[in-house]
Amino acid sequence: MSLLSRAEIEQSILDCIRRLNQLRQSNDQLAVAPDAQIFGGDSPLDSLGLVTLMMDIEDLLAERGAEISLSDAQAMSQRRSPYRDVPTLVAFIEEKLVASG
Repeated sequence: MSLLSRAEIEQSILDCIRRLNQLRQSNDQLAVAPDAQIFGGDSPLDSLGLVTLMMDIEDLLAERGAEISLSDAQAMSQRRSPYRDVPTLVAFIEEKLVASG
């Protein structure tokens, strides 16, 4: 398994957010930025949207040689969600890649 760089992981997440936004109304768009909020707080993303986004990110990472699961019991039970913003999700994916590699 190839380890992706932090920049490649971030770019993968942002690419998937852009794709998700194409399916959403203009007033329900997620910000596409390296520090953007993804889930919780004022995010327009509901739990179904989050699952859709995580599956898309998993698929894109797999295409880039990194097969991991982002929605597991450990992630769901963390006190501070790894899905709350782009930097946190990048760090979570990096941890998963190191653990699986």
